[in-house]
Amino acid sequence: MKKIFLILFYLVSLQVCYGQQYNLGFGVRAGASNFLGDIGSGDLARNFVYNMELRDTRWAVGATVRYRFHPLFAVQGSFDWVRLTGEDASSDNRARLGRNLSFKNNLLHLNAKLEWYPQLLSVSDVGYRGRYRLDYQTYFFAGVGGVYHNPKAEYNGEKYRLRQLMTEGVKYSPIAFTMPFGGGFFFTYKRVHRFGFEYAWNLTFTDYLDDISTQYVDPSLMSSDPMAAILANRYEGGFGLPDGVQYGPGSPRGDPTDRDNFMTMTISYSYLIRTRNSFYRNNYSWMYGNKRRWGGTKAKF
Repeated sequence: MKKIFLILFYLVSLQVCYGQQYNLGFGVRAGASNFLGDIGSGDLARNFVYNMELRDTRWAVGATVRYRFHPLFAVQGSFDWVRLTGEDASSDNRARLGRNLSFKNNLLHLNAKLEWYPQLLSVSDVGYRGRYRLDYQTYFFAGVGGVYHNPKAEYNGEKYRLRQLMTEGVKYSPIAFTMPFGGGFFFTYKRVHRFGFEYAWNLTFTDYLDDISTQYVDPSLMSSDPMAAILANRYEGGFGLPDGVQYGPGSPRGDPTDRDNFMTMTISYSYLIRTRNSFYRNNYSWMYGNKRRWGGTKAKF
């Protein structure tokens, strides 16, 4: 029992001591996004990331807050604005060309993630010069979130919201749950300036980010708006494309067995704030004292 108590005391002390450092950061980020769903410009339907196409890459921007509550763990909250797009007209696949659908969707993604920092992949004093100016950290994460979305399509120069048109006879929710996971790394300069990179794969619990999921339905099941039937079936035929009967009511329009996913790759800047300044100074003032040019105790960020 005494050994267990000592171990618990050590772990708690470690967390408390770490909590006095630069463990709270606020930042912004920007980068690229891509989409994996029922539409795209590829030639074949492939699995997972192999179905993505570079030409469908768009942008993602956001804001983040991170709290490092333990040397091995942190929590990150983020709010991102992500553009997704896809069009059959750019595909090399004859079936997709005949379907001729397209979409654009601006996602508002709010999520929270738990981050894990393996110590073997971190260097708290890059260069080992004892000046504590630059540290490097690698992390992996998993989390939960929610996304608000409203896919649109363009027709004759006008943009139309597809969800309200019920193109498959379903008025799905504009809100869907997500499960982001991935990894990243960052460099911290002078304890307060942090520059990073992050890759996130976002599983979603909807198949309607692109407004395509199941099958073509009779126009009577759609919205009364005449644009519903037009945007639900945009088959034009000709040029050796499949016969139009393949795009009639009851025919497959999408694949309901796989939900839509999207990914983001972003670079970021964060500014860190030191908490509990007096405790930190009194107990860790040795970190601000004489530092040897070579070696010395590594700073912990």
